[in-house]
Amino acid sequence: MANLYLITSLFDEGIYESSFRVVEAESELEIAQHILAHPSPWQWFLDRSYPRDWRNRSFSFGSLWDCVQDPQMTPERLLELIKMTSVDGDSTAQLAIHKITVNQLSDVNTDPWSKRA
Repeated sequence: MANLYLITSLFDEGIYESSFRVVEAESELEIAQHILAHPSPWQWFLDRSYPRDWRNRSFSFGSLWDCVQDPQMTPERLLELIKMTSVDGDSTAQLAIHKITVNQLSDVNTDPWSKRA
């Protein structure tokens, strides 16, 4: 059964209609496989996101666009690199994949500390 995922490319200015996509997929891994198999439709998001390892200053892969061009790149490694992206002012975007849970409007509660039914 497929799930819904929100894929965002977030700059510090916030979310705009052009900075997210909702897709149907079995898993995050399937999304990463699709990105590797068909990188061009994802280029706008990939080109603006840079994985960073703050514990290792010598870590540098370039943008995620550069990463998907590497023939050795695997979907698993791509997911790791996506999770290493972050917002850095106007210069770089955080690429993120979020599984969506659909709620009834009457059940919405935006308090992250409240208990959910």
